[in-house]
Amino acid sequence: MKFKSLFLTIAFFLGMIAITSAQVPSYVPTNGLVGWYPFAGNSNDLSGNGNHSIVNAALLTTDRFGMANAAYTFNGSTAYLHGNASAFPSGDRTIALWFYTTNINIGLAGMQVFGYGGGLCRRSWLMQMDNSTPLTSFFTDNTYEVSVGCNEWITALPFGINGSPVNPNLNWHHWVVTNGPGGLDYYIDGNYAGGITTPIGNTLVAGTKFFIGSCPDSTGLAAHQSAYLNNWNGKLDDIGVWNRKLTQQEISTLFNGGIAGFPDVSQTKPFLVYPNPAQDQINIQVHQNFIGSSVVLYDPLGKVVFSDTIRQTHFPMEIGNLARGPYILHFKEERGYRIKIQKQ
Repeated sequence: MKFKSLFLTIAFFLGMIAITSAQVPSYVPTNGLVGWYPFAGNSNDLSGNGNHSIVNAALLTTDRFGMANAAYTFNGSTAYLHGNASAFPSGDRTIALWFYTTNINIGLAGMQVFGYGGGLCRRSWLMQMDNSTPLTSFFTDNTYEVSVGCNEWITALPFGINGSPVNPNLNWHHWVVTNGPGGLDYYIDGNYAGGITTPIGNTLVAGTKFFIGSCPDSTGLAAHQSAYLNNWNGKLDDIGVWNRKLTQQEISTLFNGGIAGFPDVSQTKPFLVYPNPAQDQINIQVHQNFIGSSVVLYDPLGKVVFSDTIRQTHFPMEIGNLARGPYILHFKEERGYRIKIQKQ
């Protein structure tokens, strides 16, 4: 009993350390960081700046690696997150986020993703997708868009440009917009996808709100929805706001970081994976209690590249046809154990 009491005390102490030491992951640039929203069980800002968001009808869900309560899902109508935008950047900035949806090209309306500012026309920052009924002839269907409010679009990037996905449905994707010296630039899944040479400035933030899964109305104080733009219908995760333009290298690190920074738990759990790194095959050795449970391998975008049921305590997994890079091996039923795999 004395040993059990000591164990519980240590476990409680370690748990309190984990709770109080939550911080920005090492792969996230902290220089100029204004807000970081990993949605790890809540909608808080973990940047240390206190720019927390309030949940309105959005629900916690699985992220791109199948981890529960690690992203938010939005219903396309009433769901959004919002908070005080007074500390958000009005000039130079970077906005980064992960999105998943099955609703692009569904119906006539586009979807609002992220926005803040307002109070006057052309004083907002609004990020939108797939606006099917544009009010100016310059813009077409199936685009990533940035506008400044009052139906004034600044730039639109068509799906499929410069290697970006032709149809972003059914997979997680990383969307980054940088704004500042040299103009406004788009990055999709870690790669540069285009932009304009004129930056956006003069966003009004004092006394206004930011919205995740929606955009503000012209006052900057309420969620906005119209006939040609609906609220986001899908998932959002790992949203970052900076008051400067991130570099290409920082964006690449950010894109790969969610999986590259994943903790390797193989040394403390009842399974063994070897060799790791590997080229053509990894071998998995598990405790007999794992037989009958599922094992899934995710790529950096959270796409399932292998899925099977464990039928024996020793079994191989062929990975020779996979691209080089990091992957996550997930033992689903057994407490959600995960291990980072490096394909050479």
